[in-house]
Amino acid sequence: MYLNNGAGGYILYRKAGKGKYGKLANINKNTILSYTDKSAKNGTVYTYKIVACKTAGKTSYNAADSNQKTIMRITSSKVTKTTNKAGKKMTVKWSVNSKVGGYQIQYSVKSNFAKAKTVKATGAKKSNVTIAKLAKKKYYVRVRSFKKVGKTTYYSAWSTTKNVVIKK
Repeated sequence: MYLNNGAGGYILYRKAGKGKYGKLANINKNTILSYTDKSAKNGTVYTYKIVACKTAGKTSYNAADSNQKTIMRITSSKVTKTTNKAGKKMTVKWSVNSKVGGYQIQYSVKSNFAKAKTVKATGAKKSNVTIAKLAKKKYYVRVRSFKKVGKTTYYSAWSTTKNVVIKK
């Protein structure tokens, strides 16, 4: 959120899909200007807007609506297993999320994922991928879910990192 110096606080509104906006939270000006929507459901598109407000005496005043931000809540998948296979290959397995369109698997020899390579696995039921032609090194692996709605692709957060050492 952006701070409005004249605001006494903020009201956060949310709508699911094409529904109507409902009040989600009151945010006091003296708190950190961020909010985590813990009630958001996996696979649902939400649109949020923020309104600055001020109270003078017994009267409350609301500023114009903020720009709207549309996001989709996608639960992050978890890398459940990485396996070193003969022939310089690794298999990556993850938890399945039935509300998504697929997964991105990212791997790198650097823990910060600099110069990482990404593999795409389409289909919500897909739960593993084998990556071949790897060097004898330690690889760091992570996965995230994605879903395309219209022209927009929504992504979950990256999973925690797992690693595998390619020996042969």
